[in-house]
Amino acid sequence: MPTPETLPQTLRQSFPAFDQTDLITWLVAEGMEKTFDAGAELMRVGGTVRFIPLVLSGSIKVSREDAEGREIFLYYIRPGETCAMTLSACYKGESSRINAITQETSQLFLLPAHLIHEATRKFPAWQRFAFESFGFRYDELLHTLESVVFQQLDQRLKHYLLEKAAALQTNRLQISQQQIADDLNASREIISRLIKQFENKGFLRHARGVIEIFSLV
Repeated sequence: MPTPETLPQTLRQSFPAFDQTDLITWLVAEGMEKTFDAGAELMRVGGTVRFIPLVLSGSIKVSREDAEGREIFLYYIRPGETCAMTLSACYKGESSRINAITQETSQLFLLPAHLIHEATRKFPAWQRFAFESFGFRYDELLHTLESVVFQQLDQRLKHYLLEKAAALQTNRLQISQQQIADDLNASREIISRLIKQFENKGFLRHARGVIEIFSLV
């Protein structure tokens, strides 16, 4: 865990884009580092955005809800990244449009949301970081949209499992079939059938609440 003395160096290492010393100094003075347990709810659709999360370690799952409360997975936020949709809400002064939940014990640097315009005005390095975050997430959301519209569910499931394994940096996922079905907005029965097919092909091994991935490429 970073100490007040080591936090500036931790920010530099985690966020190479922050190449302005005065930006690092300002962030340390205005924000705070905090550790969250797995499953911590950071944001909820319709809630007030109080801070911008910068991930130092761990990962965050971001999802949306439709009008009927059905959830669909959007993307993971990994170390060295932030949430573009949270940035957008802060710039516009809007409430949260996403749900954000930690997937594992995660160390985050929290910048108060009301400071986003000051950061943008004062520090070119922050501007570049924000624009790059928007561009990266746009591409990722476009891929998600394409997968929902054009890909078969088995391909979406493969992509989902690989993304989750990459976010958690493990091929052993502790996750239920119902959770996968909720994230992909599919029925649990279909997900169960596809996982069984993958298992029969030697792609993975499934036990109650655990999926061990061998190869989905």
